[in-house]
Amino acid sequence: MIKKTIILIAFVLTALSSVAQDCSQEDLAQKPGTWKAGQQGSIHNVTAADLAKEKAVLSGIHKMVSSNYSPTGCQISYSTVFGKVPMEGQIFKADPYYYSMYILRYLCDQNSADKSKYYVDISTPTTVDIVANQIDCLNTLYAANLADDDFRGYLKLKQRPQKKDGVWFMGDEVVGDSGTAYEIKESTWLITFSDTLPFIYVTRKEYLLIERKRLEKSVKDSPGEKEYFQKFLDNISEYLTKPESELSQPAICLWNDEERFTGFVDEGTLGSFFAIKPNLSYYKKNLPKSSPQFFTVVYTLSLGDPVFEANIAAIKEAVDFAKLKSMLGK
Repeated sequence: MIKKTIILIAFVLTALSSVAQDCSQEDLAQKPGTWKAGQQGSIHNVTAADLAKEKAVLSGIHKMVSSNYSPTGCQISYSTVFGKVPMEGQIFKADPYYYSMYILRYLCDQNSADKSKYYVDISTPTTVDIVANQIDCLNTLYAANLADDDFRGYLKLKQRPQKKDGVWFMGDEVVGDSGTAYEIKESTWLITFSDTLPFIYVTRKEYLLIERKRLEKSVKDSPGEKEYFQKFLDNISEYLTKPESELSQPAICLWNDEERFTGFVDEGTLGSFFAIKPNLSYYKKNLPKSSPQFFTVVYTLSLGDPVFEANIAAIKEAVDFAKLKSMLGK
């Protein structure tokens, strides 16, 4: 009897051990995570002295986050990118450079005969970018003037930034899997010296003059379509007769109205954008190009996964906007 009891206990313990060793996504979600230096990005048009300082800035950002946040259920792969590719006529006030974090989940290996096996995901839709001297909106705004041959003559911004807790909230945007439980949402913040912004709004008058020049070129290039373009040129001429109080307002335009002009729209209209241009008077003079003059922080989160959501929430706690602000101009 005693022998049978011992055998039974041994069998139960073995079975429990086998179950405990099976991979479980719930268990992996609680597993302590790791940091790993990922593949580093390109370096273009940066002096050796500026590059050393820029690396020091990003090293400080990495230390800020990693000292106040421990990954759980994932590996954080982090990488950097430095430099720029100036277009003709562009003069940069400061270099753009990036620090990026990629949340790579631990996943059970369903293809392995060993049910305890797991692996680190090889790609992810959930990331964090902290970028110096660059804003990625509908176009990319650098710490520089627009190129001489910029085909628009302005940049496009989806919504007006709102001041929150001393920094600028640039808005939320669904960037993938829209309408599903796993929507990918992007949230962008802008840290500047004060209440000023590194861009200004293009006025209606400025926008109309830009559009008129573009349409006149279209007529010259395609004379057979002159009649089609002329009605939009007439719209522009008529609008330019309006009072200065109207012409000085920000240009809010429809996405599909760029090659014609039918009128401006109200803020918040579906498919609309603000026309903006770099504000070169924003930048402090006599600073090296390595100096961060503003930061953009972008959280990209795929909803519906507890590992993604928990780690993004923890990273947000670790990213200290006040500390980033104190680094500006240094």
